[in-house]
Amino acid sequence: MFRNKDKSGSEYFIQRIILAQGQVIDLVCFEEGESATEIIEEIMAELQRKKTELETCPLCKSNLVYPVERSQINDVEWKVLLLCPNCSCKRELVVDREAVRELLRNARMGREALIKELDYMERKNMRDEAEKFIRALNEDHILPIDF
Repeated sequence: MFRNKDKSGSEYFIQRIILAQGQVIDLVCFEEGESATEIIEEIMAELQRKKTELETCPLCKSNLVYPVERSQINDVEWKVLLLCPNCSCKRELVVDREAVRELLRNARMGREALIKELDYMERKNMRDEAEKFIRALNEDHILPIDF
């Protein structure tokens, strides 16, 4: 921890904090009594709010928003085009790398859940159709003319 003085002569020190996601935050503290844990909690709450804000449509409040396009602006920032499947709202945001990773991970998990549900529904429909066909065969409802 290094102590410095700003232009007005006030002393401050910088405290580096590394979050669980690998994000590095440098806190500039002007008073010795400032609680770093309180500041970290505020930062984490803000990060969570931004995450929820990214995944929620501003028009219809759907939480199904997903990234359509992304392009890297510089080492830390990405331009992301988000689409809401409910109301077709598109918006373009500049976010950090971690937010892009989180959006892509959530989109992948959502896609996998949809594929799993589709597979289940296809199997169920096929099973139902097979049962109907077997019942029709057993009850002589199917004639040679049906083919």
